[in-house]
Amino acid sequence: MGGCVIAIRTKRNIARFRNFLRRPFSDHLLALQAFVLLGMTRFLINCFSFSKLEQYLGRRMQESNTEDSDESLFHAKRISWAVRSVAPFTPWNSNCFPQALTAKVLLRKKGINSTLYVGAAFKTEEEGLRGHAWLRCGSYFVTGGDGASQFGAIASFSD
Repeated sequence: MGGCVIAIRTKRNIARFRNFLRRPFSDHLLALQAFVLLGMTRFLINCFSFSKLEQYLGRRMQESNTEDSDESLFHAKRISWAVRSVAPFTPWNSNCFPQALTAKVLLRKKGINSTLYVGAAFKTEEEGLRGHAWLRCGSYFVTGGDGASQFGAIASFSD
């Protein structure tokens, strides 16, 4: 049974890789940028306290506009694709926080405003307090939006 699961995962990854190769070269470059930035943001998260990182995240407890141009939305969706596609294949832990930071950096490079949210939820006594980070550009959740409804935002950072 275990060999069957591995074969299915391998086939799925091969199909994903083939689809990736069919994408335009600009998407390959964006995915490479996302991969490198995911590593850099993971390194910074591991080496610095949140209070040190916080000064680079944007204006605390501010939110960006919920309306954005079609061009900004286009770039936000491409960046979302790149970060979400690459994150599962990094040799380090690329969970919600490095994904949100990476997408924020890539959007900031394009001059696009976004809001990074840090949230928390108390699930069960055994699990305790859990954290989550997500990034919004306009009304579009670039990263982490699928789990955002389960968490209360305790901080937001806007460009």
